[in-house]
Amino acid sequence: MKTIKVLLSITLMTLIWGCSMKSIPEEKVYKNVDEMIAEARSLTSDMSVDDFHALMNSDSAYILIDVRLPEEHKKGFIPGSISIPRGVIEFRIASEKVWDEEGMYVPEKNEMLVLYCKKSKRGALAALALKQLGYINVKNINGGWTDWHAKYPEIKEDKIEAGAQVSAAAEEEESGGC
Repeated sequence: MKTIKVLLSITLMTLIWGCSMKSIPEEKVYKNVDEMIAEARSLTSDMSVDDFHALMNSDSAYILIDVRLPEEHKKGFIPGSISIPRGVIEFRIASEKVWDEEGMYVPEKNEMLVLYCKKSKRGALAALALKQLGYINVKNINGGWTDWHAKYPEIKEDKIEAGAQVSAAAEEEESGGC
C-alpha cells in the first residue's frame, strides 16, 4: 500500500511539474539554424562591404564590432574594430570595463553599431540581440570578413599583441561575468 501511495505521489508531482513548465512557443521553434538566421536578417539591417568602405572613409561616427571568436580576430580584422564575440555580446555591450580598456565609452542606444563576423550569419544574430536590447541603429556587414578581405585585402590588421583587444573579455570570463 505504501508503495502505491509513493508511486501515485511521484506521478502526481511529475504531472504538476510537467504542466507548469513553459515551452517555447511553436512559432519560435526553427527547423534549422538557417531559418533562424533568415528571421534575424528580416528583423535587422545589413550593409554591403562597399557601403561600409564608404562609411569608413566618411566623417560619420560609428562603432565597429567584430563578433567572431578572439582567435579569429587575432588572425585578421577590419581596422578600428573591437572584438566582442557573438556568444557574449549581450553581456559586454554595456560593460564599462570592456569599453574603458578600448579607451572608449559605453555606446548609447542610438549610436551606429556596425557588426561583422566571418560570413555575416553570427552578425545577423548579434544584430538581433542588440536590437532586442534597445539599440536602434545596428547594421551587419553582409558577407562579413570573408567578403571584406576578398574585396579590400590591403585594408586589414592582423597578429595583434597578446593581451591586446581581448584581455577585458578574458578577465570577465574568468570572473564568471556571463
